[in-house]
Amino acid sequence: MWSHERQAQILALIGQDGKVSANGLAARFSVSRETVRRDLLEMEEAGLLQRVHGGAVGSAAMEPEPAFAARASQFSAQKRAIGRRALELIPAGATCFVDAGTTTSAFASALAARGNVRVITNSLEIATIMTKGADCDTLLLGGRPHADVPAVHGELTLSEIDRFRADFAVISPVAVDRQRGPTDYELHEAEVARAMIRCSAACIMLCHSEKLDTESRVSICRLDEIDHLVTDALAEPFDLPRGTTHYAEIGPD
Repeated sequence: MWSHERQAQILALIGQDGKVSANGLAARFSVSRETVRRDLLEMEEAGLLQRVHGGAVGSAAMEPEPAFAARASQFSAQKRAIGRRALELIPAGATCFVDAGTTTSAFASALAARGNVRVITNSLEIATIMTKGADCDTLLLGGRPHADVPAVHGELTLSEIDRFRADFAVISPVAVDRQRGPTDYELHEAEVARAMIRCSAACIMLCHSEKLDTESRVSICRLDEIDHLVTDALAEPFDLPRGTTHYAEIGPD
């Protein structure tokens, strides 16, 4: 078992029981206590948990993210405005990685309405939206389906991302903090976002104002790796180290 697979299971166990023991993890995964210690140390450094004597407990950022269906109906006006503003950054004929999220789905709707673009995505919903657009070349990545989010993830998804090079990675994080940068709640979601950013010439983050100055469990990238942050006009000023922040006006649809 790869370390990221163990760590994903460790997070799931903490989410279920609130804590884990080092001895119990060593027995569960058939690895040494030193291997478990390294896993817990890496996860603590990433802000995923807090090590305690004999094991680990959840970090302050362990509050679960709302279900995808619930998120889809929240801040819908802001998400549509962000989608339209982000569309202005995408030239005709561009190739975009787009990860799964409710804000990236709003972006995909705007993108499909304009057309003339290639989209590579792990989101079943976004792939369906893009098939309705004019002159849209859409590729749905393979992988393991997620129980909550209509998307795929895992080793197959990551290996397929590495086969392509895109002009933009369009990412919808759970949170963006001024010190820690963008974060996700799930490890596998952050892995997909990181891979898409690595294989793209530029990174565009879509994040409504309620997500700014907050953080979740898993780091996606550094703040200075973001080329464009698109948020709504309700946001407080949020400067990037080397990128540009765009503020979308929330108008009538």
